[in-house]
Amino acid sequence: MIYKSYKLFVLMIFVGFVCLLGQRAVMAQGPCGGKPCPVVKVNQPIPSGPRPPRGPRHPVPGPRPPGPKPTPNPSEPTPVPTTVCEDSDLVVVCGMPGCKIILEGKPSARAPFKALTTVVTDDLGGFTFQVLGEQFYRAKVSKDGYNSFESEVKNVTCDDQQEIKASLLAKPVTLRVRTDPPEADIYLEGQKQAYGKSDASGLFSYLQKQQTLLIEARKPGYLSATKNVYLAPEVGAREILLSLEPIKAVLRITSNIETARVTVDSEASSKQVTEKILLAPGKHTVSVKALGYGPQQFDVTVRPEETITKDLKLERLPVSTLLDQANTFYSSRAYDDVIKLAQFVLEADATNATANRLLGLVYLERADLATAQSRFDLALAGGESIMLRIRRHEGEKFELNKGHNTCDAQLIIGKNELEFKSTRSPIDNFKVPYSQVQITGIQLKNNVATYLKTKVTVNGKSRDYNFYSFDRELSQAGKPYLEMIQRLMRSH
Repeated sequence: MIYKSYKLFVLMIFVGFVCLLGQRAVMAQGPCGGKPCPVVKVNQPIPSGPRPPRGPRHPVPGPRPPGPKPTPNPSEPTPVPTTVCEDSDLVVVCGMPGCKIILEGKPSARAPFKALTTVVTDDLGGFTFQVLGEQFYRAKVSKDGYNSFESEVKNVTCDDQQEIKASLLAKPVTLRVRTDPPEADIYLEGQKQAYGKSDASGLFSYLQKQQTLLIEARKPGYLSATKNVYLAPEVGAREILLSLEPIKAVLRITSNIETARVTVDSEASSKQVTEKILLAPGKHTVSVKALGYGPQQFDVTVRPEETITKDLKLERLPVSTLLDQANTFYSSRAYDDVIKLAQFVLEADATNATANRLLGLVYLERADLATAQSRFDLALAGGESIMLRIRRHEGEKFELNKGHNTCDAQLIIGKNELEFKSTRSPIDNFKVPYSQVQITGIQLKNNVATYLKTKVTVNGKSRDYNFYSFDRELSQAGKPYLEMIQRLMRSH
């Protein structure tokens, strides 16, 4: 009996020893059957532009075993501590400020995710999380007005940097489109048929689901207006205005004066009457003017793309009005207009003395002395006086080298008399008939006309009155200003 018990005891010890050897053999092979486990690393592109701010590290802690810390056995070898991977980055980018990012993590593929932290993106639109390596993470991104985004599970390895791009799509919004003018046809995405029409107040509504939408408004008589609308929550909070520019009406004016000018609504600029006048729809005031003719003004109301023809006949102004305008233009040195107005006067009155005087003054300013003299002769014959600029030196002490600016005066040549007016020495002024004027001739020095030598009898006394050209240039040979005065100083 004792022998059998001893034999059974030995057998149990043997079986336990064999089991222990088998267990150690299995543990020696490891989780991958005695072979090294493969390392899988997912490489993601590093985001361009400024790097989002790096947040605090969020390690996923494991459960700590209860009870006192075990005392190491000196007979057993000291275990080598595992390396903790701490320098790994997970970048989450949504591309907009105000995105809420919830970062979750877990230590293994089968463990449940736990929320680690929550951040809100700034103007950079992203955030960089510093995380432990050899862990699993995912990000949930959301923003008001957008569909939420959840990333796939990411295994971040040691010293790795991975990026999650959260493409948030906006939720559908109702667009409020306002057209000016109202009741315009609405076309979407370039379709040939109108989708709808704005109402009497110009309002049109549409639920936008597409990320981009092309809207076009059309109306007869107007140029179409288009706009691209990008889907975003704020789009539904405002009106989209489509202003259609009206096609201008055409005004054509026929007139008996082709040089007439047309002004619309008191605009600063004008157009030739022969040009096509474009008018915006509505009421306008049109003025037609021509030099020497009475202006005409009329009101016209036009519709978009309308063509209107107007025939106007301008009437020539009276002679007195033409002369008043000619004098005004002469004062402003608009000599071409003076000539044209004087010609209109002469067409009505061929011997008009005032018109000839104005023409003579214009040609005198242009140094055409021959033509000026002929016009002055006609003016004097008609009873018009001619005022010419001359110079006279006091005491007749003239020196050519001192120039002609010593004395300013006016010589007024009338039909039967001569008058002298000095602005510096009124005591020398006189007004006498031509019978009391004796002209000796023109004195020359070095081929330059210096003065017109004249003797004038004033109050029974004969005195020398030598008249000099008001302009040295006109005293030169070939420009006989003094000769013109000499020929004019006679009874007409």
